[in-house]
Amino acid sequence: MHVFLSFLAGVVSFYSFQYFPFSAASVSLGYGAYLTARKKFLPAIMLCAGVLYAFLRYAPAADIVLQDSRLHVQGVVTSFPAETGTGGFRQNLVIRSAVDPATGAHVESLAGREVVLFSDSELELAREYAVSAEFLTGRERYNPGQQPGKDIYAKLLEVTHAGGESLSFASVIEGYRHRISSHIAENSKDDSAALVASVTTGQRSLMSDEMRDAFNTTGLAHILSISGTHFGLFSVFLFGISSLLINALPHRILQRITVYLAPSQAAAAACLPVMLAYLCLSGASIPAIRAFIMISLFLTGLIIGRKGFWLNSLLFAAFLLVVWDPEVLFSLSFQLSFLAVLCIGFSLEEKEKSEEKEKTYLHRVKKGLLISLYASLGTAPLVAYWFHYFSVISPVSNLLVAPIIGFVLIPASVAGAFLFLMTGHFVFTPVASAVADISIASVKLLSGVPFASITVPHFPPAVLLLFYAALLLCLVSVKKKYLLVIPFIPLAGYLILSGLAKNELRVAFLDVGQGDSSVVELPDGKTMVIDTGRTGWETSYYLHYRGKRTIDYLVLTHVHPDHIGGLDRVVRKFSVGEIWDNGRMVLPETMHHIVHRPLGRGDTIEGQGYRISVLHPYDGFYTFGSRVDVGENNDSLVLRLEGRKKSFLFTGDIEEEALQDIACLGKWAKSTVIKIPHHGGRTSAHQAFVGMVSPEFAVISVGRENPFGHPHQETLDSLRTISVYRTDADGFVQFEERERGLEIRTYEAFRLTGARSLREEMQNYRRLFR
Repeated sequence: MHVFLSFLAGVVSFYSFQYFPFSAASVSLGYGAYLTARKKFLPAIMLCAGVLYAFLRYAPAADIVLQDSRLHVQGVVTSFPAETGTGGFRQNLVIRSAVDPATGAHVESLAGREVVLFSDSELELAREYAVSAEFLTGRERYNPGQQPGKDIYAKLLEVTHAGGESLSFASVIEGYRHRISSHIAENSKDDSAALVASVTTGQRSLMSDEMRDAFNTTGLAHILSISGTHFGLFSVFLFGISSLLINALPHRILQRITVYLAPSQAAAAACLPVMLAYLCLSGASIPAIRAFIMISLFLTGLIIGRKGFWLNSLLFAAFLLVVWDPEVLFSLSFQLSFLAVLCIGFSLEEKEKSEEKEKTYLHRVKKGLLISLYASLGTAPLVAYWFHYFSVISPVSNLLVAPIIGFVLIPASVAGAFLFLMTGHFVFTPVASAVADISIASVKLLSGVPFASITVPHFPPAVLLLFYAALLLCLVSVKKKYLLVIPFIPLAGYLILSGLAKNELRVAFLDVGQGDSSVVELPDGKTMVIDTGRTGWETSYYLHYRGKRTIDYLVLTHVHPDHIGGLDRVVRKFSVGEIWDNGRMVLPETMHHIVHRPLGRGDTIEGQGYRISVLHPYDGFYTFGSRVDVGENNDSLVLRLEGRKKSFLFTGDIEEEALQDIACLGKWAKSTVIKIPHHGGRTSAHQAFVGMVSPEFAVISVGRENPFGHPHQETLDSLRTISVYRTDADGFVQFEERERGLEIRTYEAFRLTGARSLREEMQNYRRLFR
């Protein structure tokens, strides 16, 4: 155990060194000295090996610099087409070479990289193509809690040549998975097909947002990702069936087998190839590989007549995965998977020490409930940190629904999939569909229970680290169960302090690319969202990050999709109290149940500690000119939000005529912070208008490498005397009103940065407590 643990500690130490060099070096040297003093030389060597191995494997992703986004690319398709929902397809293409057509130069940084290719037509798996593609840059989003994606995206413009097939084992397996997923999708109802495909092939693209939310609420999200639950339950089922079949063999054959193997050993040997086939079929995700390694070790132990310790098996599985890819240690799926098994393992170990001989049904139910409770509580803080909810009903739903899926749906669907590949007939389709329907109905029923889950606002990383440090110490060394409350003390303390904190006016300008979205938290506890961006995804994520379930005021400045394209998603995800607009918009019928409040100049909304004034438009205002888009921009709803001492001006996309009209308001438009209209375009902020508003700070919501050249240099020149924040350069920007003035934070304040001095390391420690 210490050997594997030391190697993992070495890998963690190497990656920690980037942010906490002095602490990581001190802890590693101290641990190494301790092992040496105790004459544990092999673990000490493995600690050094872990550091060295991580160093040798460390390869930071090279920045891709493109002089021209349109390139000629040659590569091999590695996935089947998946529908995007907009009539197109997406597939993965491994690039062998990329050439800039303007200069003829090779783009070496793209060679060997995988790109997500969007197209209007399907490409064949494992075939080599030469294509012309436009690379979609500037898609990263820098908001708190979000990790910038590493994927590369491109749009297919033209296929210039289609070569021969480049078959591999992976492409053959992918072909089998696609056949099964397609058959399931064509022969089952939508929700049933989504669940059956997710537990059989790991295909989750068929899953609706509503169904995914229901599984999250009930704490059954792990069912949707093939992991230890699936492999564990399927292996138990498979071992039982194999034992029955072996014992049912004719006596003469059974006698010959038992000369070499006991029936249980023969059953274990029969399970191994089937479990390997299921691993391939599932797509070999990290949790699936971990589960396969552990179960394989257990089955191998049965075959050779030795039972290994579960903790050694778990650490060995982690060791193999980290050898394969050291960065897997920081994968969320890896962390959740191993934490769940760790907590279950310790709970079962403690249970076996004090377990009574009774084997009543009630006793088994109690044991199952405790296992579910330990797994839920052990992973709950990590789930709450990343997904911002805590499932209260999780132990009950896992006890009631998980066995149905594990002992009936998974065996039926996996067995049916293998038979389908061999015979062309999915014989268990009726059974799998019926059980999937029952499971989905149960999940939706449980998710509708009041307070089935609790929304959890984001909390500092330090609280999470303290929780798991205390939990591991308790699991390893504590004998008294009641001391397991110790890890929850940091969480409880933080929640109490957060509850006692005074609400302040907080305005967050989100990085939504070339679009607009702001979230305002008012002093009376209400939430106002101004525009949703193009997709609504960033807005929804930030609201979850802040622990919000309700939007009291949803403000739509004007009709353009870069401002309200995400309206549908936001309305589906959150309870909306009122929708405010400029009175010139028509809402879809699906939103007629929400209070609709058209606003115009002169309207005011007041609350405790704030006042919202509408400055534009008004009934008599119309844009002169023939361009519809300019008129719609000038019709933008303009709001001025006044706090205790500071004020904010939200300007939508107003252009010259609206700017001149608002300039007539004089002192009524003066504000501390201005959101520059129209993403900083040429017509967005004249010197006279900026002078009239006389802001101290300006925010420009603009996309990286946007095709419009925003923000325009003339606009930046007009803002040269004030502090300017840009979402393309600074990412997320937040203003919070305090007694001493405005506290300003950008995305940089929410993430760790490389440290080369003790001062920089201390700054990272401060970030852990924010």
